[in-house]
Amino acid sequence: MADLGKDFKAPKKTAVKEWKIIESLFKTGKYFHACGCDGIGYIPKNPNDYKIYLKTILQFYEESLISCQNKPIEEFTDKNEEINYWSDKIQKIKIEITDNKFEEV
Repeated sequence: MADLGKDFKAPKKTAVKEWKIIESLFKTGKYFHACGCDGIGYIPKNPNDYKIYLKTILQFYEESLISCQNKPIEEFTDKNEEINYWSDKIQKIKIEITDNKFEEV
């Protein structure tokens, strides 16, 4: 049992593939909380869409890490914390790619 957020809409009990995707999303830090503006965002519905989602999110996280690394410490006092934040998120995505047997980019 996990708190996925008040905006979580559970798939049918028999939708095993969707439940696997939800579990994997949760492992990567995805929760279903929204401010009401745009909803909870995109949720992949099948393994192929999920593979594309993970690879896209991985690319975004890697670009964010590089951007952070390139900023001077004088301009960005929390640089090390930010580097650790993006590195942790990248690691979680890579684990899910490996666990779901998706080849890396």
